[in-house]
Amino acid sequence: MKAHERLDKYNAIWSSVLAYHDLTPKTKSDEEVSQWNVKKMKEMGRYLLGVVTQYLRLGGSPAQRPILNGAIECTRALLEFNMYARYKSHDDATLSYMEDAVCRFRTFKGVSFLGQAGRMVKAKANALRTELVQKRKVDEKLNAETWTPSKKQHKMNAWQDYISHGIDVSKESDADFNVLKIDLMSHWVEQIRRYGAFQ
Repeated sequence: MKAHERLDKYNAIWSSVLAYHDLTPKTKSDEEVSQWNVKKMKEMGRYLLGVVTQYLRLGGSPAQRPILNGAIECTRALLEFNMYARYKSHDDATLSYMEDAVCRFRTFKGVSFLGQAGRMVKAKANALRTELVQKRKVDEKLNAETWTPSKKQHKMNAWQDYISHGIDVSKESDADFNVLKIDLMSHWVEQIRRYGAFQ
């Protein structure tokens, strides 16, 4: 959300969720909540996908559309996994649904990698940026006399796109969540099959 400068819109939609039945009214934005207890987490799971879908479908450039749709699918997969994980008993069908949710989460989790890049990943990406900028300067120096002003502008735009894409690819390929709870998802079904569901 921060990467696409849309956090304010998300918070506005989040805060507009009305109190209904046993949903409590929102007094804080999502990012202002310092600690989530079990009750709040269960309640949030009931409307989070709607909020995320509404927020991501409002605006966004055509280039952002695949990323935003991926974020919706990633959220849906996480919420489905959470819903099945709370079952008191399981059979082969529910376990296969959980595995499917984990599989879909893995497919779409890349939408969050740029925001999750740690210091080492960012340092590597910055080193790559420096290297690519140096290459651009060498290219510019070698061709300065032969380029017309419009060709120079075209080349600079092409270099800028190339550098930005290179940085994004570097962060995406090297970044990871490094969060224990996310890794536990991949072992959940195996553990239930081995030890049974806890009640």
